[in-house]
Amino acid sequence: MDPSLEQARQAFVAGIEQFERHDFEAAAALFEQALQRAPGRPSVLMNLGVSCVHLGRFEQADVCLRQALAADATQTDGWMAWGVAQMALGDWPQALYCHEQARALGADGAEFCLRWGQCLAHQALLPQALKAFEQALAHDPEFAEAWSQLAHVQRDMGQTAQAIAGYQRAMQLGADPELHRYYLAALSPDEPVVNAPAAYVESLFDQYANDFEAHLVGQLGYQGHRVLLAQLPVPPGMRFERVWDLGCGTGLCGRLIRPRAEHLIGVDLSSAMLDKARALGVYDSLHARDLVDFLKQDTERVDLVLAADVFIYVGHLEAVFEALGPRMQPGGWLAFTVEEADPGLAVQLHSTLRYAHALTYLQGLAAQHGWQWARLHRAPLRLDQANPLMGAYVYLQKT
Repeated sequence: MDPSLEQARQAFVAGIEQFERHDFEAAAALFEQALQRAPGRPSVLMNLGVSCVHLGRFEQADVCLRQALAADATQTDGWMAWGVAQMALGDWPQALYCHEQARALGADGAEFCLRWGQCLAHQALLPQALKAFEQALAHDPEFAEAWSQLAHVQRDMGQTAQAIAGYQRAMQLGADPELHRYYLAALSPDEPVVNAPAAYVESLFDQYANDFEAHLVGQLGYQGHRVLLAQLPVPPGMRFERVWDLGCGTGLCGRLIRPRAEHLIGVDLSSAMLDKARALGVYDSLHARDLVDFLKQDTERVDLVLAADVFIYVGHLEAVFEALGPRMQPGGWLAFTVEEADPGLAVQLHSTLRYAHALTYLQGLAAQHGWQWARLHRAPLRLDQANPLMGAYVYLQKT
């Protein structure tokens, strides 16, 4: 036997032993050794890919599993692992395809049905997702995450009573109580409005980062960032010494304000979003922080603060205004967008998990914290169910 092939075989066998011990780091190293001595072996590529999924090395897993399954498409474990990698990488159509392939080969079980349902839900295939989550619960009736995901779909399908029961059951089984109280508050108008948990917002936008602009701007026609800056009530050529872009995301506002900013800082909870913003090269610094924490700890004075489509994920704004006031230069500007709450409500949490705010509530906060209400502009923010969603563009000047 060729010595290289024998060495590859020995490394592969040793890798399998380490894999079965759940030492995925050691297993991956041995599978890589095997590939160096015998490149392109589908069985080695598949096992390396699965090991990389366990290690969170999703890009490497994608490369390995793509090659392995192109050579042998009958490997159920390979399709399942590739589906997990695609979910982590945010390619939901490909993730669904992988899970469908695994399903056709006999994949089943509570965890698999949960992931399959998540893929279906991300593609807006809600009735199919509902059935997948029900199958997960048939395998494990006490699977808290499946109850929670089922409730998400029921909420989106307008099955409010069922969704409330699902969230409550998830909480009984140990699901995150803060997060599920937030979900329940969005479905229960009589319940007090609670602020969105920071971990939820961070996770939401980490997952959204890869296709954020394509979806928000391309599909939903989002224009809040452009309108917010176009309507800013200052001379067109006016420059700002220091600008903060709160909830900067991938940098939609940053690209537009950079020519007028001496120093531009972006703040966002999502590190994945900040990676996209960093690649633009328009920010002087970027901070993965809760915005109130950032406002409290930054000691510099600022003369323009932007918050485009940010407060819809914050809720109550008292802490924001209290922290921001001391940071502003006299005459400095705060420009932000909100969706308007229904009459009689100061802060409203919709079933979409987005907040709306009453203008009277915002006017009260402005007066309390030393802001002049300079301008209000109403215009669409984006499309919702193919219809323009109106927003309020608010401009305050520090007195």
